[in-house]
Parts: sequence; C-alpha cells; structure tokens
Amino acid sequence: MTKWFEHFDNLDENSFFLQYLSEDVKMKFPGNDLFIGQEEFSNWFTESKNNLINKTTHHISDIQITETAKDKFDITFKVRYIAEMKDNKIDMNVKEDWKLIWHEETDIPVITEYLVS
Repeated sequence: MTKWFEHFDNLDENSFFLQYLSEDVKMKFPGNDLFIGQEEFSNWFTESKNNLINKTTHHISDIQITETAKDKFDITFKVRYIAEMKDNKIDMNVKEDWKLIWHEETDIPVITEYLVS
C-alpha cells in the first residue's frame, strides 16, 4: 500500500498501477461513477493528472486486513487526500475498501475492487 500511494502521489505512469489491477477491476471514486477495467482506470487517471497542478498527498491510517479465503483479502482504511487541482484545492477524508488476491505466479497483490467513499 505504501508503494502504491507513493506512486500515486508522484503521479507516475499508468503502467505502474496496471500491474496491480485485475483486468476487470471495479473502481469507484468520489464524484465519479463506478468504472470497470484497466482501460477505464487509465482514462480516469490520465484525466486526473491533467487536472492536477502538483503532486498529491495521501495520509493512510486505521488499516484493517482480513483474509477471507486463501490468498484473498479485504482491506479497509482511512485516507486524508490533499491535492491542488486547476480549479480547486482538495483536502478530504475518505474511507477505502479494497478486495485483492495474492497472485501466486507473479507474487504480487492484484486489486479486484477499489471503492472510495
């Protein structure tokens, strides 16, 4: 998670994130409709980066991880998100709910659901 948000804050290339997202990942962010798949994530993230003035900041807290089955996890945590957009500044607290699997072949986590409320 730390690595994920470091790359998010640095507005890294979309390809970094895609390796950690399932092909049919379900994602929902405040102010956006639910979208599905890596292509829709890439479109959203590219548009977001185009509207940002600087890097962003994510402060993570209250992490709870539950293994629901072998190599399947539910993760909930709080995030304070700070960003300066072209048209406004954002400083908000959100709750994130992730579902992920640990991919045995690649030995990395793969997010299948990423909901922010």
